[in-house]
Amino acid sequence: IFKQDNAAVHNARLTKDFFQENNVTLLGHPACSPDLNPIENFWGWMAREVYKNGR
Repeated sequence: IFKQDNAAVHNARLTKDFFQENNVTLLGHPACSPDLNPIENFWGWMAREVYKNGR
């Protein structure tokens, strides 16, 4: 099972045809879902903590 977002390059006909021809199962993904990658949220929090005093 392959997971991807709905970026324009992922929705291109060529990409869709490739997955279909190679019997790749795609996991559905909502068009405007929030970023659920926890490490990105963690690094954002860390950066705010480190620089919160303007240093």
